[in-house]
Amino acid sequence: MEQQSVIQVQPPPFKKAFFRSQVVSLTATTVDFSIALFLHNILSIYYVSATTMGSVCGACTSFFLGRNWAFVNKKGKLRKQAMRFIIINLFSVFVNSTAVFFFKENFHLSFFTSRVIVAVLVGIFFNFLMNRYFVYR
Repeated sequence: MEQQSVIQVQPPPFKKAFFRSQVVSLTATTVDFSIALFLHNILSIYYVSATTMGSVCGACTSFFLGRNWAFVNKKGKLRKQAMRFIIINLFSVFVNSTAVFFFKENFHLSFFTSRVIVAVLVGIFFNFLMNRYFVYR
């Protein structure tokens, strides 16, 4: 029998992980926004529902890319990481949906502008830190 060698991959340093996570966030946000805008503008689905559905699709994209590229933690148990990610993203989806409603209704911003503001704030100040230090630790 042939013996296979196991290569241990070290998680990237903070700056590299931060840069990669921003690329992942941009990709996941593109998926999120595309779906949300399509659902709201083309299919006339209520903007809060469209935001929630887009956020869920973006979160799935983010988990796959975060685990396999941004934070490179395939040694962690998939189930445990997925559960942590789900917990964090349930909160993130709630904050995204609620904050979009808040900005749109209280400041009369467009749906798109509200989504951009909220996505940037939640992505930098919550998602990156929680993914690095809780989900993929």
